[in-house]
Amino acid sequence: MFIEIIILSIIIGLVRGGKLSRFKRVNFKKMWVLILALIIQYFLVTINFIEELHYLDGVFRFTKQLSIISYILLFIGIIINLRYRSLWVVLAGSVMNILAMIFNGWKRPILVEGLELLGFEDLGFLLEQGKLPLYTPIVEKTKLAILGDIIVLPKPYPYPHIFSLGDFIIYLGLFVLIQEIMISEDRDFGNMVQFDFINR
Repeated sequence: MFIEIIILSIIIGLVRGGKLSRFKRVNFKKMWVLILALIIQYFLVTINFIEELHYLDGVFRFTKQLSIISYILLFIGIIINLRYRSLWVVLAGSVMNILAMIFNGWKRPILVEGLELLGFEDLGFLLEQGKLPLYTPIVEKTKLAILGDIIVLPKPYPYPHIFSLGDFIIYLGLFVLIQEIMISEDRDFGNMVQFDFINR
């Protein structure tokens, strides 16, 4: 859903009169840390949902370490770019996700029934066997289960998906971030995007 949110936000930004050229004003010397963190997290989630990879040795050996590194990079990236107000939303969602993981052995709680609803029965079986390195099934003793992956987006959506409340808030923050950049005025004060809503 990460990719869809970016594409949707760009399309809406263009419809609203925004310009892709305004991305040139973004200070990518600071933003690359945030981008790298999001790419690592997207990569980890994606490979966990590729069933065939779970039968290969060593593929998930460093899942926990990469996950921890991604969150460290994410928080650093957010802090050094907090001039973008929408990143406060991304920060809130990230804190929710990391809390759920910290209290559950650094794994994301996920609803087994949600996987089955999406047609991922085999992944549900692997999950219950403890063979999904990034995830742990939501059971009675799961802590902060409300912050786990419990939101199911089934068919007819083209890419069925299950995600957490924290993910949803992160998606919202990224959506607004792209809007901020594309719709902002042409003025640029020291690499800081400025906004003027008076004449809108």
